This record gives sequence, C-alpha cells and structure tokens, in this order.
Amino acid sequence: MTTTVPPGHPPAAAAAVPMPGAPVAARTGRPTPTRMRLRAAALVVVGVLVAIAGGWSFASADAALARADANAAQLVRLQELQTRLVSADASATNAFLVGGLEPADRRAVYDDALTSAAGLVAQAARAQPADGTVLSALNASILDYAAGIEQARAANRQALPVGAQYLRNASATLRTDALPALAALIDANEVRVADEFSAAERAWVLVVVASVLALAGVVAASVWLARHTHRYVNLPLAGAALVLLVLLVGSGVALWSVAADVDRVRSEPFAAASALSRARLAAYDAKANESLTLISRGSGQTFEDAWVVSSDTTVVALQEASATGTVPRDLDGTWEPYAAQHQAIRDLDDGGAWEDGVAAATNDAEGSANAAFAEFDAASADALRTTSEQTSVGLGAARGGLVLGLWLAALAGLAVAVLCWTGFARRLEEYR
Repeated sequence: MTTTVPPGHPPAAAAAVPMPGAPVAARTGRPTPTRMRLRAAALVVVGVLVAIAGGWSFASADAALARADANAAQLVRLQELQTRLVSADASATNAFLVGGLEPADRRAVYDDALTSAAGLVAQAARAQPADGTVLSALNASILDYAAGIEQARAANRQALPVGAQYLRNASATLRTDALPALAALIDANEVRVADEFSAAERAWVLVVVASVLALAGVVAASVWLARHTHRYVNLPLAGAALVLLVLLVGSGVALWSVAADVDRVRSEPFAAASALSRARLAAYDAKANESLTLISRGSGQTFEDAWVVSSDTTVVALQEASATGTVPRDLDGTWEPYAAQHQAIRDLDDGGAWEDGVAAATNDAEGSANAAFAEFDAASADALRTTSEQTSVGLGAARGGLVLGLWLAALAGLAVAVLCWTGFARRLEEYR
C-alpha cells in the first residue's frame, strides 16, 4: 500500500536528518566553542575581580590601621596640649597665692607648661593639616592668655587688688576660648580614630563575599561543563575551586584576627589612654579652681563647685582606665590623698583661717596638697605614656602580615583566572 505525502510536507524520516553543514555541537547537544569561550572569559574576569577584591581588602585594612595610628597619636597629642594648658593655669594660680614675686620654681613650671603647649600646637599642625586653622586660632588664644597672666603678675608684685581680676579674666579666657576650640578638635580626632578602627574591622567583608560568589561561579561552571561534555573530572577547575576555598578561609581568618586585635586595642590601651587624658585634664582643672577659690577670698563658691565637678570627673575617668586592665590597679586611689588635703584646705578657709588655707595650698612639703597632687601627676603621666605606647604597638602588630596577605590574595585571584581558562581550554581542544 502506497502512502501519499501531501504536497509541501517532507517525509517524516527526512525531518529527523540533520541539515548538511550544521555544527557538530548542535547535532550532538554539546556546547559550541563560542559558548565555552564566553564562560571561560567570564571566569577569567571573576578571577581578576577576586584578585582586586582580595588585594584591596588587605590594603584597606593596612591603610586604615596606619591612619588610626596617626590619628590616635594626634588625639593623644591634643589631649596632652589640653592638659598642658590647664596645668599652666593651675601653676599660675597657685603661684599667685604666694603674693609678690612668685617662687622661681613655680614660675619655671608655668613657663615649661606653656612652652610645651606651644610646641605641641606646632607638632599637631604638622601632623594633621586639617586641624591647622583651628590650631592657628588656638595659638592666638594662648598668647592672649599668657598676656593676661603677665598683667596679673605685674599687679600682684605691687600688691594691687586688680591683679586677682586680671588672673580670673585670663583663666576665663582660657576656658571660654582656647579649651572649647581644643575640645572640638579632640572630638573630631576621636571620630577619625573610631572611623579608621571600624574600617579596619570591616575589611574582611569584600574579600569574603567575592570569594564566596566566585566559588559558587566556578562550581556552577564545572557542573555545566560536566553535564554538556560528559567529562566529570576537570582538574584545573577543581584547583580553582580549591584556591578560592583556601582564599576564603585564609583571608577570613587573617582579617578576622585583625578585627579582633583592633577591638582589643580599642577597648583596652586606647580606652585607657583616653580615660587617663580626661582624668589628668579634670585634675589640673580642679587644682586651678582650688587656687581660684582662695584668691576670691570668701566669694569663690563657684570655683569650689567647679572643683567638685572636676574631682568627680577625675575619679570616674580613673575608674574607667583601671577597668581596662592596662593600668596599675591602685591608680584610681592616687587621687584620694590630694582630695583629702583639698578638704583640709577648705576647712581652714571656711573656718576663717584664710592665711592658713593659703599656706597649706602653696606648701610643697611631704604630705601637703601640692605633694599629693604631684604624686598623682607622676603616676597618671606614666600610665598615660605606657597606654599610648601600647596603642601604637598594638596597631603595628595588627598590621603585621597585611602586605604579604595583599600579594597572596592578588596572586590567588590571578591563579583562579588562569586555572579556569586552562580548564575550559582542555575541553575546547576536543573540537579541533
């Protein structure tokens, strides 16, 4: 029986026959060389991006730590400048109580503090140009303060009552002009340090995310290639996946370690140094207010109230420093002897023995208020120096190996690119 084929319809058998000249891949379901090259090129780009991401993560961590170290040093420098200015005021007011020509040693302490302050202004301006404008204005305020102190001294030598007013005006100028501007600079540098700490702690994110995505891409490409070529073992692609896995684990561990080191520095020596700077500033402010209270002779309750606030600030800051575990445990007790001597001075003054109170406030003998304050000053200065050095050393240690990590991460990404291209190239050879 003959089957009739309608006109315009090819025989069924003919429809299943490949067209002459069709590519072998199209006839067998295998991927075309072009598609394979496109996927290989895409993986090469992924490898290069991983190299960039890895190198950038380690480089950014290193740069952030370097900036954090520099900004932390600037912060300590500004805090020391702040303390020097208040200590100069404390020395000037205490010397003023003596009357007439102040003792040479007290004058030397004042001159040294003011000279150190001027030097710190210059150092801070060189270290951080962004602070230059404020520091220039601050230098002018310091000169105005020094001029006011000289007026007070000149009047005091002649036993003129106006000298006390000159002294109060100079001290007020320091507190209303110089110290607020300096406090704003300190706040700005604290923000800079915190930002750099955070940047270093987040550095792991980019390389880890890039490695995970790249690993997923290589695995997906391996599965696709195996499914279409029926070659289930591709050593170069397996090597690329292994390199990415090592990069993921190695960079994650290394940068997490950096983050842990940064967190320890932030919460221990750096926190202690900041607290000690606040304690010393408040302590010197209290010492100045002690003298200003006596200078006011019965009308200095405002200065005594300020002494109480500064003393409380000192005690709290010392406790914060001790809580970090990086300073001597007994440091917070070094303020108590001076506070007790201050109370004895206040008892004398409030009891009508003003001259005895002045004598107690200006005495440098062992057991006096000045001697007790000097012991606090020395102990807190040593602790501040130690914690500042620990901060710098800790940040330097955290940077160790980051440059090596940068090159290893970059080489790992490039190795992934080469291995991926090699893996696809082997399959492409089957088409030749």
